[in-house]
Amino acid sequence: MTATPLRPHSPPPPVKPRRRPLSTNASHYVLWALALLVIVGPIVPVVAASLWSTPLYESGGHLTRDNFDALFTDGGWWTAVGNSVLFAALNTAGSIVVGVACAVLLTRTDLPGRRTLTTLLLVPIALPGLVLIIGWAAMWTPAGFASSWLETHTFLSMPVDLYSIPGMAMVGMTVASPTVFLLCRGTLLSIDPALEDAARTLGAGPLRSLLSVSLPLMRPAITNAALLVFALSMEVLGLPLVLGFSSEISLISTYLYDHWTNDSQQGLVSAGAVFLLVAVSALLVLRNRLVGDTARFTTTTGKPTGVRVLRLGPVRWLMSGVLALFLAVFVVVPLAGVVLAAFTSILSPFISPWSVLTLDNFSAVFDNPLYTDSIVNSLLIAGVGGALTTLVIAVLSVVAHRSRFRFRGSLQQGMLWPRMMPALVTGMAFFWSFALLDRSGAIRASLWGIGIAFAVRSLALGYSAFYPALAGIGADLDHAARTSGASWWTAMRTVVLRLVAPAMGASFVLLFVAMLGDAEPAVFLVTDETPVLGLTMLQLAATSIGGSVAALGVIQMVITLVVLGAGRALLGVRPRA
Repeated sequence: MTATPLRPHSPPPPVKPRRRPLSTNASHYVLWALALLVIVGPIVPVVAASLWSTPLYESGGHLTRDNFDALFTDGGWWTAVGNSVLFAALNTAGSIVVGVACAVLLTRTDLPGRRTLTTLLLVPIALPGLVLIIGWAAMWTPAGFASSWLETHTFLSMPVDLYSIPGMAMVGMTVASPTVFLLCRGTLLSIDPALEDAARTLGAGPLRSLLSVSLPLMRPAITNAALLVFALSMEVLGLPLVLGFSSEISLISTYLYDHWTNDSQQGLVSAGAVFLLVAVSALLVLRNRLVGDTARFTTTTGKPTGVRVLRLGPVRWLMSGVLALFLAVFVVVPLAGVVLAAFTSILSPFISPWSVLTLDNFSAVFDNPLYTDSIVNSLLIAGVGGALTTLVIAVLSVVAHRSRFRFRGSLQQGMLWPRMMPALVTGMAFFWSFALLDRSGAIRASLWGIGIAFAVRSLALGYSAFYPALAGIGADLDHAARTSGASWWTAMRTVVLRLVAPAMGASFVLLFVAMLGDAEPAVFLVTDETPVLGLTMLQLAATSIGGSVAALGVIQMVITLVVLGAGRALLGVRPRA
């Protein structure tokens, strides 16, 4: 037996590691800079335009305060400010009362039909706000179908004229109350019932323990909801444009809209936008001071032991009936009004709707290129823009929450910033940004310009839907991928983003719905070649509530319900504030 000599084994040549074009840390800096540039950067041109003597796209000009002087010496401006404050105060007060009461009744009592009533209450959040406004105008204005029918056939009448500030505030409550309800319901469910039990052992009854223990702990939620509703009320455009037009009621939003579209006073409008932005920012600072240290309201460090249901006795049927009547008047009847106006040739209480049923309004919509282009453009913006925005949110979120990037905190705040900025200011910010950076107008005059503005406007909504799922994924999973040799981006792509794919789907659905009906940012960006559904409906509804605009409302409502229904069936998506 012959032994074969062993040959010395030569080691393989060293393999040079592939050089990545950009390190992980450098890519984080690039993404951070681009995100803040797109989200916060457009505010700079608005401020510059308010302090410049000529439009920014024109040569020449100089620094001046004339725009602010012209704004603050205009009596119409201060009338609009006063009307806006009054409208916001009435809308906030009514929404807080209704929202908190519904949160308590539908969460902590044995009210019959709670699930159905909760669904009806949340319908306005799922539907475009302009659709409800059109329904209110068709049914509850002095000449509306429902109000005229009540005056003709009963002794009842609509107590508030919708063409007034209190009337507009009552319509605004339809959308704002569900938001208050959601914020307060979450707080009620998180309060440990043992605190109420302790009060009851000292002699307090169920109702007194609820009012003296749980309601004071809701102070942060109520304060947040009140300031949120007040801030949103200061910037609302559709409601005063539709209902305040005939009574010549001007709010801050309609004042800016009129002076931009009719008078082309761009410097003055920019100054007004800066004023509105400062006012909303001040409300956020006020919120922090009023709430103070939220740790004072912490009641549990673990899961509450359960929800105590307050027994109302026989009165629960009466209260359920009152709440059902309220929701019928505020939600069901306006939605029925949109459908009736869309499917009838004339909507009158003196003519049976069944005798004037028609599809002519829908034929008029599909035969008009303006309407069909608006629908197609909005679907493209909502579909393509929603998908791209969802991808951007996912990437920015993993950098903000799953990395050790130095400025990740500012990235988290930056993604929430657009929701704090008025929609009109968002549209104006991108108008001036495109005017400076896109001299040819190629982006501003295309759907891409409108889509970018809509995407930034809805960024916080998609982020709020995506982040909770991301926070629920343990960091040990991507750490395990890193120890196996994966780079940080590879771990995020192959592990984390795959696990949160359902949350990305939910974010897309919510972004689609929000971008489909958005209108305010498009005021400054839309052209004759790029109409969008929300602004087209808004401009039509500002002049008359006809069958065509109602048909557009039904089309938008059907698209929204189909998308939400598909999202709920596939992903479990529910409407959220």
